[in-house]
Amino acid sequence: MRVEFRWCPGCSMQTMFEQPPCEDGHGTDCLDLACMECGFGITLRDLTPAEPARTDTQVA
Repeated sequence: MRVEFRWCPGCSMQTMFEQPPCEDGHGTDCLDLACMECGFGITLRDLTPAEPARTDTQVA
């Protein structure tokens, strides 16, 4: 389990964040963190679309 010292907006101070159990199956590679004091969550996701956006505007 990953533990990091970060600024928490919920606590308004530096505090420890831990990696919660990953629901997506990433295991230790999961980027999500939760404040160990108040539970504030940091969720980091790869926002790359699964499929490239269509660039053609021509309709057949």
